[in-house]
Amino acid sequence: MEDSPLSVRKLGKTFPRRLGLSSFRAVDSVDIQMSSGEILGFLGPNGAGKTTTIKCVLGLLRPSSGSISLWGEPPGSRGARRRIGFVPENPDYEDIFTPLELLSMFASMRGLDQDDRKERVLLSRVGLSGWERTRLRSFSKGMRQRVSLALALQSGPDLLVLDEPTGGLDPAARKEFRDIILEENRRGASVFLSSHLLSEVETVCHRAVILAKGRKVSEGTMEELLRTEDTYSVRYAAAEEGPEDVTEVRVPGDLLQSTIDEIRGRGLPIVSVAPVYRSLEEVFLTATGEEGPE
Repeated sequence: MEDSPLSVRKLGKTFPRRLGLSSFRAVDSVDIQMSSGEILGFLGPNGAGKTTTIKCVLGLLRPSSGSISLWGEPPGSRGARRRIGFVPENPDYEDIFTPLELLSMFASMRGLDQDDRKERVLLSRVGLSGWERTRLRSFSKGMRQRVSLALALQSGPDLLVLDEPTGGLDPAARKEFRDIILEENRRGASVFLSSHLLSEVETVCHRAVILAKGRKVSEGTMEELLRTEDTYSVRYAAAEEGPEDVTEVRVPGDLLQSTIDEIRGRGLPIVSVAPVYRSLEEVFLTATGEEGPE
């Protein structure tokens, strides 16, 4: 679909091994379809194939099989690159540059107008006001992440690809990043977010794809992933006088009405009836068979 910011079909990537050992299949027949304006979470334990997939999407690796398109164009094409903003997990910029110098250099490479005032506004937006002319050698990992986000936002991208963007950030800074992601999404940008912070994904993403051992093992909207299969919570007051002492029972959908009727038949008021939801961590552990995300 040419209007889809990202379409991945049967993606496979194999790395040859040395010394006569067998090759390693890092990604195996993965399908991903993004809709315009969507925030998609991309999850999986270490070694699941997430970074390899992202590198293929960005045109940094050539797939062994399958296909990838960005608005109908191949990865690495000029048309696709100019519409993408990328935040890597470990930004690696020359320490001699300042944030302003990096933004100016990237603006030149991107064919953008070099505007010192706009660059200062952008750096202020990502929390680097007052650090514009400081050499990167003085920056922590979290501050380098802020520089990387500024570079990603510089061209007003249609697709943000974020690989562990909040690594090295404290909780307040992670919230700032989440707010910026949501602001960009409201502007119209689609967001592809790879993160080990499941609470972050659960908070901002519309859908999620989960990988394990190079394969897609689960996919769905947050509602689809988190809702248990036809299980409901029924909360009722233990006495007619009021709901201060509340009891909860969980029942399958086929017993819901009879349970409500039985409680009411005892003269006890129903406080609430709601579907039961799991945490994204529970979904992740079930899908991947892991002990837990790092």
